[in-house]
This record gives sequence, C-alpha cells and structure tokens, in this order.
Amino acid sequence: MSLLLVVVLLFFSSSCSVSSGQYYVSDYCSSVTQSPCNPLSVYAGDMSQYNNTIFYFIGTTTINDNVTMTAVKNVTLHGLDQSPSINCKKFINNTAVYIYYSDHVTISNISFSSCTVEIDSSNNVTITNSVFASDPDLFYYLVTSNAFDLKISSSVFSNFVEDYTLYIYYLPLPVCSDELLHYSLMLTNVTFTTGSGMELYMTHGTTYNVSIIFDQVEVEYCKSLLFQVEGLFYLLIINSSFHNNVYALFIQFSGISESSHCTYPGIQVSSTFVIESCQFYHNPFGLNILSVYFIALDYHIIIKSCLMYDNIFQGLSIDGTFLRLTQIDIIDTELIGNRVGNKIMNSNAISLSNVTVANSTYTGLTLEKSSVTVKNTLIFKNNVGVVGGGLAINDSSRLIVSSSANLEFIDNHASYKGGGIYSEESSHYNFILLKAPNVSLTLINNTAGLVGGDLYGVYVHDAKNDQFHLTNPNISSTSDAVEICFCDPHTTTSYENCLHH
Repeated sequence: MSLLLVVVLLFFSSSCSVSSGQYYVSDYCSSVTQSPCNPLSVYAGDMSQYNNTIFYFIGTTTINDNVTMTAVKNVTLHGLDQSPSINCKKFINNTAVYIYYSDHVTISNISFSSCTVEIDSSNNVTITNSVFASDPDLFYYLVTSNAFDLKISSSVFSNFVEDYTLYIYYLPLPVCSDELLHYSLMLTNVTFTTGSGMELYMTHGTTYNVSIIFDQVEVEYCKSLLFQVEGLFYLLIINSSFHNNVYALFIQFSGISESSHCTYPGIQVSSTFVIESCQFYHNPFGLNILSVYFIALDYHIIIKSCLMYDNIFQGLSIDGTFLRLTQIDIIDTELIGNRVGNKIMNSNAISLSNVTVANSTYTGLTLEKSSVTVKNTLIFKNNVGVVGGGLAINDSSRLIVSSSANLEFIDNHASYKGGGIYSEESSHYNFILLKAPNVSLTLINNTAGLVGGDLYGVYVHDAKNDQFHLTNPNISSTSDAVEICFCDPHTTTSYENCLHH
C-alpha cells in the first residue's frame, strides 16, 4: 500500500469518528472540576462522530437545537450528579433528541423535561433510572420505531396536565428473511403516572418475532396502556398494577397484511399473550380485549392469578367478534366489586379455571353470543343484578361444564329474575352443557324479586343423561312449565310429593 493511500485512509477515519473517551456536559462548566467540559451545543453539531464514548451530564443542560446521533456505536449519556436533567427550549417546535441507525446506546440517570426523544432503526438500546416529564399544555413523547433489543428499567413517565407518552412501534421488514429473526423488548420497574401513557403498535406481521416482558410496571392516573398488536410475538405482563386510569389496559388485535406475511419451513407461527399476577382497580374500565379485523393467526391469551376489583364500570371485557381462532384461558383470577360486572361477548374459545366473581352491582358475569368452558372451580358470590345476579346467559350463549368443574352460587340477588343464574328465554340455544355426571353445583341463599331465586330459564343439556350433584338440594328454580304439579304449599316441600297430572 502506498504512503499516499495510507495518509488518505487515516485522514478519512479521523474525520468520521472521534476516538473513544469521556466528555463532560454542563451549562456551567466554570464550576465543574472535570474536563473536558462543554455545553451540549459544542458536541451537538456532529454527535455522529462519537463512538465508544461516555457523555457525563452535570446539572441542568438546556437544548436550543436538535441533538442528532446517526450510526453511532457504544455511546452512553449518563447523569453524573444527583439531579442531572436535559431541558428542551419551551415553545420551539421539534426540539428533540434523535437517535438513528445506532448500536449499543445507553441513557441513564437523566431527567428529560419537555423533550421529545426519538429512537429509530437501532439495536441494543438501554434506558435506565431516568425520568421523562412534560410541562403543562405541551405534548412530548419518547418514540421508538424498530428499536430492537430495547430495555427500559427503573424509569418514570410523568406529566402535569397533558401528555408524556411512550410510543413503541414494530414495523415490518422490507423483505422476508431466510430464518426467523428474534428481537426483544423489556420494561422493568417502570411507572406511568399523572396523565402519561403508553401505546404499543405491532404491525410487523411475521417478518420477525418479538419477545416482550413487562415486569413490575405501574400505571396510575393515566389515559391508558394501549396495545394494538398483530403478528408474531410472545408478550408477558407480570407483577404489574393498573389503577385510577381511564382505560387500564386496552388490547386490540389487528389483521396481518399480505406484504408483512412470511413463512419459515418447519416453524409453526403462533403468538402468546400472558397477563399474570397483575391488579386492575379503581379504573372506569379494567382489562379490555377485542379485535377490529378477522384474525387468521393462531393466538393464545392467558390471564392468570390476576385481581380486577372496584372498577367503576367493567372489570373484564372481552369481545371476540374477530377472535374466533383465539383461545383465551382465565385461571386463578378474581373479579371483585366491579360495578357493571364483567362481560364476555362473541367468543367461542374461552375457559375459566378457579375464577371468583363477587360483589358486582350489575350482574357478576354476562355471556353474549359466547361459548365458555368451566374447567375447574367457578364461584359467584354476593353479586346483584336485574336479570341474573350472578350469571346471565344471553344471546345463544352456552356454558360448558367439564368433569373437573365445581360451580358455586352463594348470596346473589336479582331484582327481577334469576338471582343465581338467568338464562334468556328468547332462544333455546342458551343452555348449560354437562360433559360428565355428578358435577358439583352449590346454590345457597340466592334470591330474586319476582321469580327464580337460584335459577331462571336454565336448560341443562345432557346428551348422556348426566346430572349435577346438588350440594344443597333445596333450590328455587323457575323456567317455562313442562309439567303441572298441584300441592299444598304449606305441607308439601318437594316435587316428588306433588299430585301429578
């Protein structure tokens, strides 16, 4: 290699990248002992030249112009003292921090005030121990678009009046890969409070798979967490709480376009959404699941060990109109004190195991055009309604009771009909289907204002002549008459002692 070529290459390399090092950033460098120290504006002119670099922020740093990092590697922005912050100039449009096409970028121990932060097409991004806040009457956000292997931990999103929202987008790749690609997203110990929120949009189809874990996420006094999902993913929300919000957690499934559909030989594409050990309380609406398009992909939703209580309207609402191929399993979950109860609509693949529904003031659980299977214990206690205190089976719905099931209806009341269970009279398709004999059924102290204290209009379908095992045989049941029995109500207490005609 000629000497001239070596000189040219060395010059080109030095002009594109600064050697690794550490720099100090402050608006008041005269009082900073560390060096080199400069205001951020000194570095911001061409942040893309810094690789393998740590920027230490001291005190408050004000941004008057955009800060852009493009194609950098191994760059860290770290707050050094107890209250480091980056403030964007108020009322200046589009003043923001931009990170594009970069790898291994870390933001830690920094408070962003009224700043928009955008991260696009980057890998291995970590945000930790940071705060994102907005001033009154201004709208700011942290938005990521195809930020793969993103980690956000020990951070707070807050706002005084309007929004500071976290937006996360997963978009399809332009072409299908020969092998299925895997990426990750992790939120750990993250708080959304005081008017902030989060929206997750997954429109990547099957061009890659995303593994998402939300662990110890708290959402309080916010608009909502909105998940609009489609495609290939595993999503786990665990040990998290949602309270005093408008919509606590709103999950909307969307269809997959042909342009974002890829196939992989020998791999069955399916997605799983797990909500485990979470609490939803003091919201107008708790957990809402629906779809706006027909879903052809195999989805599996698991709600496990959750508590939904004291929500103003519904605690749990599922509309499976376009989720006919989606299996939803609700396990070890309590629905307590939700005023308008809980509702399952247009669903045909839902199972309940060890579920308790209690203290609702407008029917504990309503089924509309749905088929629900009881796999284990299902308890209705102290619910109140008009037609159906505990359970209402409406619009051609059916309750399928498996051999391991155990049903309990205790202290429920309907002001009109069916204190324990109400089955709508308008259709003969509303029924309880027994899959085995001697399934345990407990009916204790259920009442109704008009008729059917325990049961009203309930038709038990048993193709094999299976019957419930009544733990308390003295029940109050009313439906359409199929036989007349004359008796003295003061002396005759059982149907067998009547004079039959």
